[in-house]
Amino acid sequence: MTKRHNLTSILTLTAVGVFCCAAFNLRAETVRDRLWIWGRPAGIYNNTHFRAAGLRSTVEPVDAAEQMGIRNMTFIATENLGPLEEYYRPFERLDRVYWSLVAAGGGTTQAAREAAFTLAEKHRNIVGFILDDFFHEPSVGNAADPGPDRAFRASLTPAELRAIREQPVRGARVPLMSVIYTAQVKAGARAHLAQVDQICLWTWRPEDLKNLEANFKALEELASDKDLFLGCYMFDFHQNKPLPVSLMQKQVDLGHQLLTSGRIAGIIFLSTGTVGAGLETVDWTREWIRTHGDQTLPTAAVKADRR
Repeated sequence: MTKRHNLTSILTLTAVGVFCCAAFNLRAETVRDRLWIWGRPAGIYNNTHFRAAGLRSTVEPVDAAEQMGIRNMTFIATENLGPLEEYYRPFERLDRVYWSLVAAGGGTTQAAREAAFTLAEKHRNIVGFILDDFFHEPSVGNAADPGPDRAFRASLTPAELRAIREQPVRGARVPLMSVIYTAQVKAGARAHLAQVDQICLWTWRPEDLKNLEANFKALEELASDKDLFLGCYMFDFHQNKPLPVSLMQKQVDLGHQLLTSGRIAGIIFLSTGTVGAGLETVDWTREWIRTHGDQTLPTAAVKADRR
């Protein structure tokens, strides 16, 4: 075989290989690709949840994500961020961002939602929106507990959600994710959940983590057609004290199992506001990410639609 013929063969095989990888989307996806951190402004807990424990953090949200080894963020905005374009500059370093349409406590305004869409139009790494504290129902408890025999109260109506969901960003529709607490995994949430694309499950009271698998299974049954995410608190916000590492490990071990089996689309750690406060759970989680982040996900766990 001549050198020219050999070179032609090599180039042909390379081209075929590149084409096949593009055609079949064969990029190896890792655990880190599916990890998110809940973003809050720096110092958000210093005068509230952290005060009783004598804790303090001043780490900015993107810096916190980078310290944790996480490249994706769901950011919950507040009203005092200043000009959003200026505030957003560090966020350009992240791979993917979901910006809040409903803020902590379930607050939302038309102006805040319009500002979020305007910001998303200008930044390609804003790839979705998040609805925090969306349901105005008790957050403490489990899916099996008795609940109201009616449609849930929420920050927006199903019709309003439908309109938001259909509003394009950069010419295409982006995912809408809703928070749901374990006590809210009930039929009363169904009408609203039908109008979102993704749901993240949170356990507000640490003692309910003993029922985490059952609560997650109930959510799977309630919203079988949605992409699900598991939320993992790194602090006990229910009692305003550090969370035991054993409970952090329980959440993350289950999340890892659900992720590698394809039952969830991602794990969300809460939050950037806890990074730098000297919490053992944050240190443990950072080490877990360092150890497991580059693990390749099995083919069965990789969805065709990578958001």
